[in-house]
Parts: sequence; C-alpha cells; structure tokens
Amino acid sequence: MLEMKRNCNVLPVNWVGWIVYFLMPTKYSIAQKNIEQVFHGLLSAYEKKRIAIAYYSHIFLCIKELFLMNFLTEKSLEKRVKLIGVEHLYNALKKENGVLILTGHLGNWEFAPLFSLNQVEKGAHHYYCVRKALRLSFLNSIFWGRFEKAGFKIINKNNALAETRLALRTKNVVFFPFDLRPPCHSKSSLSASFLGQPSKTYGSIAYLAHRLNCAVLSVSFYRLNKKQHIIEFYPEIPSDASKDKKQAYLENTEKYNKRLEEMLLAYPEQWLWSYKRW
Repeated sequence: MLEMKRNCNVLPVNWVGWIVYFLMPTKYSIAQKNIEQVFHGLLSAYEKKRIAIAYYSHIFLCIKELFLMNFLTEKSLEKRVKLIGVEHLYNALKKENGVLILTGHLGNWEFAPLFSLNQVEKGAHHYYCVRKALRLSFLNSIFWGRFEKAGFKIINKNNALAETRLALRTKNVVFFPFDLRPPCHSKSSLSASFLGQPSKTYGSIAYLAHRLNCAVLSVSFYRLNKKQHIIEFYPEIPSDASKDKKQAYLENTEKYNKRLEEMLLAYPEQWLWSYKRW
C-alpha cells in the first residue's frame, strides 16, 4: 500500500490551479485519470481533487519560472536552488565504477538541475543526462541547450543503453529519468509495480548495474515554496545478488521503483501526472 507523507488537504494551490481544474473535465484530463487510478480507494474524493488542483498550480509555477529565466540573472536564479545529501554522490564516486542516478519528472525538473553541477565537486568526472527527444526540434535546442550550458552531456533516450554503458565504463555519472515508459517493442523492459500499478519498466538499469558493478542512487527535485527549490541526493540503493540473473534484475528494478515512489509521494503534487505512464 502506498504511504503518503503529507496531508493532501493542505497542499499549496493557486488561482490558476483552480481555474484549470474546473475548465478541464476529468474525462479529458490524463492527470486526473492517473491520480484517480493510483489513489482509488486510498484517498477521499476531496484529497484527490486537492492533488489535481495543486498539480496544476505547480505546473503553472514551473512554466512561469522557465519564462522568468530569460530575464533574471544566473546568480539570482542559483540562490533559489539548494543542494543536500551530496555526500551520497561523493561516496558512490569513490568506488570508481561509474554512478547511475535515478530521477524522474519531479519538482521543476527543467529548472533545478541547471544549478546543480556548479554546487558539486566534479573533479575529472563528466555528468550525463538521458533525455527523450521532443517532437519539435526547436524545443530540443532550447531545453537540451540549457542542460548542455549547465555542464551536462546529453544522451538521447533512443540509443541510451550503448552510450550509458560507455559513460559508466569511463567512470562518469549518468542521470536517468526512471519514470519514463519503455516503448512497446523494447526487449529490455520488465513488468514491475509502480505506484501500485503493474508497469512496464526499464530493466537496463539493473542490467548495467550488475554488469559494470556501478553504484545506483537517486536524486529528487522539489520546491518548498514559490522561490525555493531543493535538490536532494538519496543513499545508494543496495543490489540483490542472485544466481538467477533475471530474478535479480526484477528484484532490483522493484527496488528502484520503490525509491522513485518514496521521492514522488513526499511531494505528490510535483510529479508529472499528465504523462501517459500506464
């Protein structure tokens, strides 16, 4: 059963969130359908409504921040982002086997990461980020360009396995959005539980961790208020060693999903509920 860490009745909302909620019928809203599917029988109707309104409110703030980035100085923007738990990253780097960092579409994922690497002791390591190509190429140039300017090297999701393997073998760090749905034709996907739902999940992370003996940890992005963002690194996720590789991959993938759930449920209104995960 999912464990909620916050009182949904007091999630922050704004007038835009209320307007979008009342103008968006449930049957046309992927976000509201996903919220209903995940929390059906667990939360009251009002609590699910509050999550939806808080989610729309949060997305409005994210869009507003991305717009304001064009007018505010980098120094003023950097002050909005605080990094905690970075010692978990440093501990993983000491193993010199490369580091896989699981994350998701949490908080303002297009804003907070841009101000992370300048707060990290990078040393000789390179930092990669797996990203899905957007349908409009000009948007790719904007969003990918911002990450590259911030110091990330981009790995296209379409050929991520080979490039991620190479990056890890050269003892680098790779951020992977683990909440993405694998393509239907993917041979590396596994069926694992996510938010209480049977979900197709990438099995390649467990495969790479096993083959390369690299550390797997996670990072969450979340906002505390309109101006303050937190980037929080979590401890390494221990791997299960099993003679049956397939079983080990499945058990480790379940652990990864569990960690992602914990990060998501800490701030349930700040995940991308509009994504067709199921």
